[in-house]
This record gives sequence, C-alpha cells and structure tokens, in this order.
Amino acid sequence: MLAGFLLLLRLASDPLAPSLTADFDGDGREETVAAAPRRGAVRLELRDAAGRKLAEASAPSPAADVVHVALSAGSLGSAGALLAVTASTDASECVSIWRYRDRSLSRLSVRGGDGKDLPDCGPANAWAFRWEQEAEGRPAALVRERTEKTEQGALRIRDVFAFAGFSLDADAKRSAREIEGVPIPAWYDGVLYTTSARETLYARFDLSRMRPEPTLAIVTDRERGVFALRFTSPTGTVTAPVQSYAARAGEATLGARLGEKTARVRVRLAGDGTVPIEVEVQGLGAPLDESYGPAGSWHGRAGKIFPRAADEVASEDLADTWIDATGRQIPISIEGALPYRVRIGPDLYAVDLDGAEKPLDLLLLPAGASGRPWGISLRGKNALDRVPLACEAGAERPVCRADGPAERLRRFGARANLE
Repeated sequence: MLAGFLLLLRLASDPLAPSLTADFDGDGREETVAAAPRRGAVRLELRDAAGRKLAEASAPSPAADVVHVALSAGSLGSAGALLAVTASTDASECVSIWRYRDRSLSRLSVRGGDGKDLPDCGPANAWAFRWEQEAEGRPAALVRERTEKTEQGALRIRDVFAFAGFSLDADAKRSAREIEGVPIPAWYDGVLYTTSARETLYARFDLSRMRPEPTLAIVTDRERGVFALRFTSPTGTVTAPVQSYAARAGEATLGARLGEKTARVRVRLAGDGTVPIEVEVQGLGAPLDESYGPAGSWHGRAGKIFPRAADEVASEDLADTWIDATGRQIPISIEGALPYRVRIGPDLYAVDLDGAEKPLDLLLLPAGASGRPWGISLRGKNALDRVPLACEAGAERPVCRADGPAERLRRFGARANLE
C-alpha cells in the first residue's frame, strides 16, 4: 500500500493563496489550480500550462477573514486526479473534493456509511485527512483518521472513502476501528445462548428452564469504542473487555479479561464473516465456560437466525391465524423490524421470555396505549394457551400474576386432534 500518496507538485509557499500543478483531467498535460480565500468561500481557478483559464469554482470555507488553505491531489491513474481543498482557521475546518472534467470543476459528494453526505465543515483538527493508494494505477481513496479517549482506552478511527465516479463513498471493508490497538469487527449484534438453553428453546417445552442459563453478547460498538464479552445470568451481568483478536478463514480467536481470569474464546463465523454462529468460551470457569450460539429457526430453514430467542418464537410460533373454542379467528402478526413486536387486533405487544414463570413460556406485554398483558404457554406446534395477567405498573420488569382462566387457541387450518 502506498500510504499518503499525494501529487503535491510545485506547491506555492503562501499558505493563504496556494497553488498546485498536476494532470487533473488525464490528458497527459498538466494544469495548475490556484486558491484565493474569501470570507465564507475559497475561490478556485484552474489554468493550463500557457496560463489560460480553464475553469473556476467556489469551495466552502469557515466564515473568517484569515483562512489557511491547503491543496492536495489523489491520483485517478489515466483518468487524472482529484483535488482536495482544506480551508481552516483555529476554530473550524472545511474539506471539499473536486474533479476537473469536461472543462469544469465539479464537486464530489463524500458519503458516510449511512449514505448521507458528510458536512462541509467541522471543528479544526478533528480529523487528519490524506490520500491513500492501494496499488499503482488504482484510484486513490480519501482517508480520514482520529484518535479519541473512551472508557476502554484509546479508540483509533479510520474512515476510507473510495472513488465511485461522481462521489467518494464509505468503504466499510477498508475502514477500521481499533481500541488499544485491537481491531473492532463489524459483527452481527445478538444474544448467544448455551447449548442447553437452545435445546430447550427448540423443544418448545417449559421455556422457563432457559432462565438459569447464562447468555453471551459480543459487544462490538465501533462508534463508542467497545469490544467486550457481556455475560448475563440470574446473578447479574459481568463484562470482559477484549484484549486480543485474530481472524482467518471464517474463524476468530479472542482473549478477554474478567477480574483475575483470562477468557480464551473461539468464534466460528458464518454469512459474510460477520455472524458469530458458534462461540466456545474457556478460562472463566462455571457457569460461563460454555458453547454458545444464536437463536435460529427450529423448522430447519438454513441460515435463518434471530438476535433474541423471543424474536425466533414470535416469528416461528406466534405469527399466524389462530381460532378459539368458538371458532373466532385471532390473527397474530409481526409488527416492524427487529426486535419483533406482535399485533393482536388493535393492540401491540412486546414479547418477553425472561419474565415468564412456569407454567408460562412467554409474556406479551403491551407496547402501546392499549391492550392487556397475556401469558402464553406453548402446546406443541399447533396450539397454545393464553392467560390474562395483572402486572405491577411502573416496574422495569413487572411481576405478573394470572387474572383469569386460560384460553386454548389452535392454529387455523390444523387438525383439531393435533397438539
């Protein structure tokens, strides 16, 4: 990699009115761009070798009388070069990217990972910008970097924006986040369950037996600079910061510290290498040393996993049309994106497995202004019992009790003698 590849040719010595010479349009002849700062703008003029003006434009600048301007160029190979204009004061800085084509200077958008344009200006020295070229003849990419302090240590942020014709777009594969020198991967965010807990989940019998089992979440918050293992059990939650990371061929190895103990973690990755599908934890002792995995479809549909067991149950068991003892149809549907909520008539519910006590498998707790809470007991693939509940108001996890008799619902279209 040719880091910091810049075509800084014959740069003028005056920082308030610099110029830069390069082959901007790729025709084999050099052009010279000169910058003249004005309040709120930088005037750009591009001229050929004979001094004839070819194009002009105005680049964004802080609203100040004295502005420092820097020019740099990133090679596009035979297509020419891109121009970066940085206008700054002690308080703020504006960066814009330009391309000379068809006898005009056109500004290119710089788009973040969300597809939105980056702001023109920001605080001075917030980012360090440079051009970077992976190989000779390849278009240069714009790179911005900064380091900031977080609770877990120093977070180094590196964003790469690749040339896409009429814009520079965020390149997730080349961008990176490192916490104390350890890369933070962009992994699928979900709860991982022990083998025993998943066996209980897929058996669809007495799901309350899952509650004593620990769960694992691998936290990879690239924006806040957090890379950690978070274990949750009935005794509480503990967090082990990741201190080492190595990855190859669909597998990653982590080292994490929890008090005086060191966790050795093997992670098998699926999909495009971002989905932890099997996690082996060793070194922490019981009950945390376990094999963990995500909640997945229990009907054998390959490649279908869910961020929570509650989402899997909602999708695979609840969403359908049900009938009560009188033959009345009761549709239950999934509402919105993950984490799933379910709708029953006009009422919207959150699905809660953690708060359900035997004989209930899950709770349906009102997520809107209407609806009463329900307790659900699964009775095989084609039947369930629902019990009206009375729950304590105002509690973070309400304590609920039965407030009426159970009602048997059967899946619409299922044979009546099938459970």
